[in-house]
Amino acid sequence: MRMPDGEPFEFWDDATEYTRVYHVACQHAAASDDNPGTEDRPFKTINRAAAVLHPGEKVVVREGVYRECVRPARGGEGPDRMIAYEAAPGEFVSIRGSEPWAPAFRPSEGWRIRGWQVSPAVDRANVWMADLPPKLFAGYNPFSIMNLPAEFWTFTREWSEEEAHRFFLRRGSIFLDGRPLRQVFRIQELADSQGAFWVEDPGLRIHLRLWDDADPRGKQFEVTAREQAFAPGHLHLGYLCVSGFHIEHLADGIPVPQRAALSTSRGHHWIIQDNHIRHANACGMDVGAQSWHASEPERSGHHIIRRNHISDCGICGIAGGTGADHTLVEDNIVEHIGGLNVERIWECAGLKFHVCTGSLFRRNVFRHIKHACGLWLDVSNRNCRITENVFADIESFQGGVYIECSHDLNLVDRNLFWDIRACQWPTGSRRSGGIGVKVDSGENIVVAHNLFTEVEEYAISFNLNQADRVIGGRVGLCRRNKALNNLLIHCPKRILLGRRADNLSDGNLFDSRFDSTSFCLRFPEPQAILDLAGWQEYYGLDAHSTQARIEASFDPGTLELTWKVDGDLPACQIVAAMHEDTPRQRPGPLDLRDWTDDHAARASPFPLPSA
Repeated sequence: MRMPDGEPFEFWDDATEYTRVYHVACQHAAASDDNPGTEDRPFKTINRAAAVLHPGEKVVVREGVYRECVRPARGGEGPDRMIAYEAAPGEFVSIRGSEPWAPAFRPSEGWRIRGWQVSPAVDRANVWMADLPPKLFAGYNPFSIMNLPAEFWTFTREWSEEEAHRFFLRRGSIFLDGRPLRQVFRIQELADSQGAFWVEDPGLRIHLRLWDDADPRGKQFEVTAREQAFAPGHLHLGYLCVSGFHIEHLADGIPVPQRAALSTSRGHHWIIQDNHIRHANACGMDVGAQSWHASEPERSGHHIIRRNHISDCGICGIAGGTGADHTLVEDNIVEHIGGLNVERIWECAGLKFHVCTGSLFRRNVFRHIKHACGLWLDVSNRNCRITENVFADIESFQGGVYIECSHDLNLVDRNLFWDIRACQWPTGSRRSGGIGVKVDSGENIVVAHNLFTEVEEYAISFNLNQADRVIGGRVGLCRRNKALNNLLIHCPKRILLGRRADNLSDGNLFDSRFDSTSFCLRFPEPQAILDLAGWQEYYGLDAHSTQARIEASFDPGTLELTWKVDGDLPACQIVAAMHEDTPRQRPGPLDLRDWTDDHAARASPFPLPSA
């Protein structure tokens, strides 16, 4: 797997021959933290093992719910001297940030709940209240802490009142049978809301109304009590492996800083694999410096993040502040991100890395995302490759992939984009976002061999939205970008160029049903809105591109792609993209499997169709 500069990605993996294995089993009759941690006399908590593990050792955790935040005391020393935390194969091991809560509920009192007059069928007794015992919280009560991040005023000066209210919600969550209740800003909202709760100051009393106005008495709830589930207390630990856990119910705050459910605490060389991370108030995983104000460590990045399932996070699935360089992110599913609906803090995405060098993102699925984009590389990224991923059912102010203010070479190739939609702007009637690949005020980005279908705004946009922003000593120029050999189906808007100079679009195949006004050249003003013929004749763009009548459908759940071509495809020339010397002539009819090379066909996360 070669990177945009032509060099192979430097893979590494766990090569440790573990010399000692500890055991944790909270359900074992003899479990105790006073035990030696053997299989027949296991520890009761994971933290007991975390205190004694040394390089070359690992712990195997047996089935059960562990209500603790695991704090590794030390890291490993290299790929052959790692420390590993493993859930026992085939067993459900949950590290949970919540605590059981079965209080004595009583009818809500002491507050005026306006709105009952408009809901006369609802009896006032259907709103209940109960107290949270202080003993649930050890130095951190998320029901008394607002979502406000440290950088609150950076992006919110023009926010509407409704948007600002989301920042003033508390970090705590309540679950009934694993289903989260929705938090409201004012108690009056419970008049017309079911499955919701309101927090009374100072954060030790809850007022709630269940679905179908059910009686909460006698039911078992869970309330979040911890910020994180797995995070070293010491910064910069390296060579740790975390495998197979269910990590859920965390009450972290909106970044920055990024303090996610599972955190490397600014570490390096972690392997995070086969985990299920869900229901984090803000972020599922953080693997970088956590804040752009943090000092740079001597070693950072070089993580392996693979085969994880991350869902139901309010802000971000995988967050990488600066320091996530040379990281491999592969075969993950990231879905249902953005639930806090505060996208205009500009930190919301299925995956967001900052100032990233040499990272590889391949064979991931980003789907069912709202109020967040799919994958975002934020500022001064270089030599990164985004390849063989699925981006489906995403509604965002940005789009499927967003590369922001980056001057160096990066590659977006062999991905599938389906159903990328724009969002309604909060303070007006205009819609924003809904772009397949959005490149903002940057250069040297290659977008090649991708499939775009059902994209609301431009499938590919090389624009100058931040034309006056200085990054690395200069502004972005929107030059030397390339859109090559892509297939666009049911995309009424195809390609936008901020300026003509040095940019190239060619070798693409377009759905002929959507030709009118489908291309845009933004500068010099006035912008030019063109069809393919005008695009080719007056600007010399897409000289070797062509059109055909093509229909396609995609199921983001099964990852099944189907399409139909009306007649034979015309002859098409594939234009040299990365690491290719000369254009290749493909006679029609074209076998659509040729849109990717043999390696991509074998490794693709979605089935490649026949001709």
